[in-house]
Amino acid sequence: MRAVPVIDISGGRAVVAREVARAVEEIGFLVVAGHGVPRPAVKAMRAAARALFARPEEEKAAFADRAGTLNRGYTPLRSEFNGSTRTNRAPADLREGFIFGPFDLPDDPYYTAPEAGFAYQDNIWPADAGETVAAFKAYYRALEALNVDLLRIFADALGLPRGFFLDKFDRHASTVRVLHYPAQTEPPEEGQLRCGAHTDFGSHTILLADDSPGGLQVRGRDGEWIDAMPPADSFIVNIGDLMMTWTNDRWLSNFHRVANPPPGDGAGRLSIAFFAHPNYDATIECIETCRRPGEEPLHPPVRAGDYRRLQVTTITAGAS
Repeated sequence: MRAVPVIDISGGRAVVAREVARAVEEIGFLVVAGHGVPRPAVKAMRAAARALFARPEEEKAAFADRAGTLNRGYTPLRSEFNGSTRTNRAPADLREGFIFGPFDLPDDPYYTAPEAGFAYQDNIWPADAGETVAAFKAYYRALEALNVDLLRIFADALGLPRGFFLDKFDRHASTVRVLHYPAQTEPPEEGQLRCGAHTDFGSHTILLADDSPGGLQVRGRDGEWIDAMPPADSFIVNIGDLMMTWTNDRWLSNFHRVANPPPGDGAGRLSIAFFAHPNYDATIECIETCRRPGEEPLHPPVRAGDYRRLQVTTITAGAS
């Protein structure tokens, strides 16, 4: 597969399931059309994100997470190292970001338990940006609804009951990362990208991306990089490590990166990623129907929250 396939998920259930299964098995990515997310919510989200990143640096720094968890608030330019592994440090990513997660949570011990802290950290909202916060929250709710649709489609694609994944996400810890890739006024250092090659460590990701140069690239089975240029009014969806574990590597959590723009290109780029994270106490283990007779699980069971914390602290922040 030499392109990321576009799938209209408003089509017939069996056809959609078959097309999604083929895409995630072959390349781990698809472009979703017919998703039902309201255009006004998308437009308002993009406008609010651009306004946030246009603020002076000292204002943005005021709503950074002082603990440096990269899990809430503002993340400055060159503060992430997505191309790093546990043993090799990659150059810093040429992007800045803003991260938020679940809000308006019920008064329930589940959300306040010590082990829940990383999943449900307090959001760090700009105090003087009511319209921005409202747009961010409305977008989050719209993507939550799309995620439920995708979870049902994933179950269809695996031949499971439609509700198989829903109780693993009924208290989900998904985050939105608003990512700004500024225009590059000086050449990057050797090997430096807008975002280094990596896989996502959640269940799956729903990405709203610009179609400007210097964008998302997906690694093909042949090792070559494929440009992912989404049509208007669509989302890019990719499989993450936890879904790959669930499916015993039947579905691919694939490497991807964000390339640098062509020299002299003065445009910045905006991407908005909804990282779907299951309930923090959900056990992720091989789905029985994803194993052939006699085949052993390829990955040990892991709790979703434990895996997430490990990845954020040891990979996203870079190798020591």
